[in-house]
Amino acid sequence: MDQEELAVLRHLKRANVDYGKSIAVNTGIPLQKVLDILEKLEALGLVERVRGGKTLKRTEARYKLSHEVRKHHVYYRLTRKGRHLLRQERGQNP
Repeated sequence: MDQEELAVLRHLKRANVDYGKSIAVNTGIPLQKVLDILEKLEALGLVERVRGGKTLKRTEARYKLSHEVRKHHVYYRLTRKGRHLLRQERGQNP
């Protein structure tokens, strides 16, 4: 797992739910690279697309400014496997 992939996972841990462009802005990784990373992480089972509903509340997506927003993007969140991998990584690099 390279540093950019870990940066995307760490960002999703902080944000809870977010989309590609926002991840790119917050991590400094180019958008196309972020989208490629998200695709790879999804294939590995570390992130998943957020399903259901047409709106997203700020309690779910911590970096949103308004209380509730309509979904205009493909949103992602960590899976249990992704959260576990981050815990292991943090334990190896204190």
